[in-house]
Amino acid sequence: MIKSERHLILLVLVALAFFSSCQSKSRQFEKAKALYQQGLELSTDNSVAAAEAYSQALLEIDRCDHEILDVKRLKGQIEDQLGTRYWKNGMKEEALALHKDAIEIFRQLPGNVLLMNALQNAGRVAASLQLIDEAEQYYDEALRLSKTQSSTKLSKDILLEICRDVYMEKGEYEKVIELVTGAMENGARVDLCHLTLGMAYYYIENDKLAVEHLNLATESEKAGVRMPAYQGLYMIYELQKDYPKALQCFEKYNENMMQAHGEQRNEEMQRIKRDYELQLQKSTLEAKQKMRIVYLCLLLGLLLVSLVVTLLVLRQKTLKTKLKDEESQRQLELALKKNKIFLTALALSEKITGTTVDFNLDDDEWDDYLGLIDMVYNDFTKKLMERYPTLTKTDLQICSLTRQGFNNQVISIMMNLQTNSYARRKYRIKQEKMNGAEDDRSFEEIVNGIG
Repeated sequence: MIKSERHLILLVLVALAFFSSCQSKSRQFEKAKALYQQGLELSTDNSVAAAEAYSQALLEIDRCDHEILDVKRLKGQIEDQLGTRYWKNGMKEEALALHKDAIEIFRQLPGNVLLMNALQNAGRVAASLQLIDEAEQYYDEALRLSKTQSSTKLSKDILLEICRDVYMEKGEYEKVIELVTGAMENGARVDLCHLTLGMAYYYIENDKLAVEHLNLATESEKAGVRMPAYQGLYMIYELQKDYPKALQCFEKYNENMMQAHGEQRNEEMQRIKRDYELQLQKSTLEAKQKMRIVYLCLLLGLLLVSLVVTLLVLRQKTLKTKLKDEESQRQLELALKKNKIFLTALALSEKITGTTVDFNLDDDEWDDYLGLIDMVYNDFTKKLMERYPTLTKTDLQICSLTRQGFNNQVISIMMNLQTNSYARRKYRIKQEKMNGAEDDRSFEEIVNGIG
């Protein structure tokens, strides 16, 4: 009898524990849902507070059962919204990771609307990171899904973003003009169309039409549209030496920028992200604390033994490594001097003849050349991209030839450009992509200053 009573008590305790666990997960889901709604309400007025709400919601949803469809859906929505907040505050890599995770979640769910939005957001972030091919894949899939929704407006919005973020970056300006003009005639957002057309005409050097469309874009109610429009007008008027108009546009650009506020919000976003990561780490550490103590004891013993062995081995290898590194550097420099790109440029710098200008360089040869430049000059192109992330592959080629000391005439021939066109291209790289308005150094000084 006593034994039966004990079994009964044990079963009751187990049932209570199970019921308590279910109730706890239900409460966590409802709390995550409430925090997500709070984030949505705050998104318009307070991006930082919205991000904090989404981060707390993500902590709560991570404790729920991810096999439930509603939990999956809510987690994907939270990550997609939090990614947007991160992106708007300059945290691009973190934003892309969240959008990618949201995409994988939405692929497992019925319906296409959430997946389409996440793909569009991922394309936007990938483009801002200069991952143009990846961005194009996201946008193309989002565009296909928008057509299945029978939403002309959605299709036009995505098409505008593809033109601005992908085709413009690829230099397909005529294609941009054709697609955006058609979208505007069919009712797409007018101010974004004028901005995109203005920049496309600027890059094909049709300054008259560029000014016309950019001026129309400055009439937008959105500061995010007016800013790049004034920036484009500033560059055109400066090249035309119309300095009064250039100065006026530059002042208008600064009025819309609110850079100080943006930097403050970015710092707050970083704080929120750190708080979220610390809370997540804390909950994980509490669950694994006992096991870590055992592992630490074992590791300390192993470390003491391995430390002695490592010190002996390192002493012998240090000299060999040094000699090997010096020999590797010499071999890299020799390989660079044998590279076709370098030899072609060197021949042109010594004498420009019909023979020296008759050359054909393919993408693989340029890739080999840039790879050797990175090895010889300590990741030169990678450091350039870290400092100036909007540089294109062609820009990196120009910078690499400049780093090796080749003159403008040689580089213009290597790039298949007229000398005047090359000078203008170099000026644009400095002004638009290397913060030329704030940096008084010459293009060559900036390039040679990359350590």
